[in-house]
Amino acid sequence: MMKKLSQYLPQYNLWLSKYRIILLSSTLFLSFDVGVLIPNFIISSQLQEDAVIINLAGRQRMLSQRIAKTLLQLQVAQTLNLPTTETKEELTKAFNKFDETLTGFSSSKVVTGSDEKPVFIKKLQDEKSKELVTQAQEIWNIYKIKINPIILSGTQISPSILKEAVIYSSANNIKLLNLMNDLTTEHQNIANQRAHTLQIIQITGLIMALINFFILLSQSLKKLTDSDTQMAETLKQLETTQLQLIQKEKMSSLGQLVAGIAHEINNPINFISPNINHAHKYISDLLELIELYQKHYLEPIPEIDEFIQLIDLDFLQSDLPELLKSMKNGTIRIQQIVLSLRSFSRLNEAEIKRIDIHESIDIILIILQNRLSYKLNQPNIEIVKEYDQFLPLVECYTAKLNQVLLNIITNAIDFLEITPSLINPKISITTKLIKNNYVLICIADNGIGIPVENQQRIFDPFFTTKPVGKGTGLGLSISYKIIVEEHHGQIRCSSTPGEGTEVQLEIPIVYSIDNSRKIYSIS
Repeated sequence: MMKKLSQYLPQYNLWLSKYRIILLSSTLFLSFDVGVLIPNFIISSQLQEDAVIINLAGRQRMLSQRIAKTLLQLQVAQTLNLPTTETKEELTKAFNKFDETLTGFSSSKVVTGSDEKPVFIKKLQDEKSKELVTQAQEIWNIYKIKINPIILSGTQISPSILKEAVIYSSANNIKLLNLMNDLTTEHQNIANQRAHTLQIIQITGLIMALINFFILLSQSLKKLTDSDTQMAETLKQLETTQLQLIQKEKMSSLGQLVAGIAHEINNPINFISPNINHAHKYISDLLELIELYQKHYLEPIPEIDEFIQLIDLDFLQSDLPELLKSMKNGTIRIQQIVLSLRSFSRLNEAEIKRIDIHESIDIILIILQNRLSYKLNQPNIEIVKEYDQFLPLVECYTAKLNQVLLNIITNAIDFLEITPSLINPKISITTKLIKNNYVLICIADNGIGIPVENQQRIFDPFFTTKPVGKGTGLGLSISYKIIVEEHHGQIRCSSTPGEGTEVQLEIPIVYSIDNSRKIYSIS
C-alpha cells in the first residue's frame, strides 16, 4: 500500500505546486469562517444576553424605589383614611417583578421583561455578580417577610406591620439600590470587554481578507508576464477590477464603522431615553409627596427646616422638571444624530433617490468631526457653509454621491494638515442652483495647493500628490467616474500653489441616462 501511495506522491507535489495559491487562499477563507464568523456570532449572542441583564438590573433599581414609594403612600393613605387599593396593586406588581427577576439572576428562568414580554435570563456566572445577587437576596428575604402580610391583608393594613416595613425600607432600600447599580455597572464592564474582543476579531478578519486579497493580486500580476499583449490587456482589466474592489471595500468598511458607532451610541441612549419618563414620574410623585407633607405638616422640625433652606427646596421643585426636560431633549438630539449616521452607513443602496444635498454634507461633516477639531500643534479647521436655501432635492445615487463628497472634503483636510504654519485653516462649502436644472457644489480650502505640473493628472487612477501612506490616488479618480460617467455631470478643479484648492461639482437635478456626459476641466 505504501508503495502504491509513493507512486502518487510526485503527482501530488506537482498539483500542490500548481495550486498552492488557491489552497492558501482557501485556507485563509476557512480560517476566516472558523476564527472570525463563529466567535463573532457567539460574542454577539453574549452581548445580547448582557444587554438583557443590564436592562433588568436597571429595572430592579426602579422597582426597589417603587416598592419604597408605595409603602410610604400606603402609610400616608391609611393615616388620612384614603383608598389604598390601587397603591397595593402597584406594590404587588413591583414586588412580584422584583422577586421574579432577582430569583432569575441566581437560577436560569423566564421572567417578565421591561416590555411585559417573557424573556429568558441565564444564571449569573461571574463571582462578583453572584456575590452582589447574594447580598441583595439577604436584604430582600427579610424585605419579603415584612411586605407579604401587607400584600395579603384586606382593606385595612396593620399599622405596626406597615410601619415596620417602612422603617426597614428606609434603612435598606439604598443598599438594595446600590447593589443593583453595582450589578448594572459590572455587566456593562463585561459587555464592554466583549465588545472590545469583538472589535479585535473583526479587525483580524479584515486583515485576513486583505492578506488574502494581496495574495491573489500578486498571483494575478505574476501571470501578466506571460505575454506582452496579454499583459497590457490584463493589467488594464486588473486596474479596473482593483479600483472597484478597493472602492467597495473602503466604503463598506466605513459603512460598518459608522453603523457600529451608531449602534454603540444607540445602546446606552436606549437605556437612558425610556427611563427619563419613569424618572420624571417618580420625581413628580416625590415632589407631590413633599407638597403633601408641606400641606399637612405646617411646622417642620428645625432640622428639616434648615435642610430645606440649605437645598433651596423652592428652586429645586421648579428647576428639576426643566432639568429632566432638557435631558430628554438631549437624548432626542443624540437619537437624531444616530439616525443620520445610520442613513450614511447604508452604502450598498444602488437605487436613484431624491436627496437633500445639504443634509448629506452635514452628515459627512459629523463623521469627519474628529479630523476638524483641535489636534496637537494644529488649530481647529473652520467650516464656512453658504447654502442656497432654495435648492431643490436632487435625483442621484445617494451612496455614490456621499462617497464623492467624503473624498473631496477629506482631501481638503489632508491639504490643510500638511500646510506649514497655517493660522486659520478653513474649508468653504457653497451650493447654488444654476441653469435652473443643475446644482453646483463648491468645496474650497486655503491650504498648500497643487503644483501646476500635477494639476492635469489629479483624476488619473493611482496618482496622488500626498506623502507616502497618506493616499492611494483613487479618491478623485472614483469621484470623476461617479460624477461624469454615472451622473452625467461635471467636475472641475482649480488650484493656486500656496493659496488653496477649489473643487466644483455640477450635477443635474433630475437624473436621466440621456444626459450628455461632461468633460472635466482644470483652470
